[in-house]
Amino acid sequence: MAEIWRIIGVMVKYPLLSAHKIPHEFQYTDKLVKLLMRIAQTKPYLEEYLGQPLELQLLRQAKIRAITFSNQIEGNQLEERGVTKIIESDEREDLSKDEIEVLNYRDALDYAETLAKEKGRFKLRDLCDLQKLVTRDVLGDKKQSGALRTIQVNIADAHSGKKIDDCPEAHQLRGLMDELWHWLDESQETDPFVRAFAFHYIAVAIHPFADGNGRTMRLAQHLLLLKNGAEIAKFVPSETAIMATRDKYYASIRQCKALGSLNPIVEYLAECFAMSAEEVFKESKALVRKSLGRKPEARHAKILNLSKQKKEFSISDIIAILGEVPRRTLERDMETLVGTRQLKAIGNNKARVYSKGPKK
Repeated sequence: MAEIWRIIGVMVKYPLLSAHKIPHEFQYTDKLVKLLMRIAQTKPYLEEYLGQPLELQLLRQAKIRAITFSNQIEGNQLEERGVTKIIESDEREDLSKDEIEVLNYRDALDYAETLAKEKGRFKLRDLCDLQKLVTRDVLGDKKQSGALRTIQVNIADAHSGKKIDDCPEAHQLRGLMDELWHWLDESQETDPFVRAFAFHYIAVAIHPFADGNGRTMRLAQHLLLLKNGAEIAKFVPSETAIMATRDKYYASIRQCKALGSLNPIVEYLAECFAMSAEEVFKESKALVRKSLGRKPEARHAKILNLSKQKKEFSISDIIAILGEVPRRTLERDMETLVGTRQLKAIGNNKARVYSKGPKK
């Protein structure tokens, strides 16, 4: 195919992708920039809890939701409660197809996060290994597991069965995947989120596998984000928003080819990630409030951190950062910190201010 383009004298950077009308370019539209800003606004708050006790709870919640909804997008019927039960039991005998898919995705997600920590570049072999884990024990033809497909397939809505798009023939896959990896190498300076979302779409449009393409590419998106330092991805299961707006997902795929641009799908996936990140942001704040209300140590740490930032502060300043905690509880906290010489009290009653204590 590349030779044909050269013969007719047309300079095409990605001839096979172009021949199949698979877009590989995008623009930083106002809409896309605003969506990336929404993601960025949640990032500092969520990343503040890396290494904090809250992290384990948020990570576990994100993993359960990613497994649940990535599988649901493909027709799996299990809800979060059922997924949690299967993962906790970790039994592989006498399971239904839906239950096997849960354990498969759990293992594939763990593997993707392991690959993300490695220094080497993301390879086609890695993508094939992810697909092999996703389709383990559920794909009839084992030759189609962990390898580029040798059969013809179409992109279809898993719920309605409606065909969304035709896919390239099997003999063209190697060349298409070579072009995809060339694109990946050349896009290293692109915004990490845009790059991961674009890869997701281009790979799905190629549809390199007999089964498991959607799940595998969502895992690849996750892996690419982590490899590019976007640790927030661990906390944000954007699959929840994709599942809730599944019709828009398929509509965006169609629009990309019609417009010859990556923007419809990149903007859609960016919006899904932003929506999910904002939801996790709200939930994490609620968890913090609950934790602070129960554990005086956590409240004390917040107050002492304030004493490092401000030379003097009042009870009003403390309420501003711990407004969900009753005032009387905060007053008792202050008495404790003053009594242990971690803080110093100056003045009486309403005029009282506090500063860092003499205790080291």
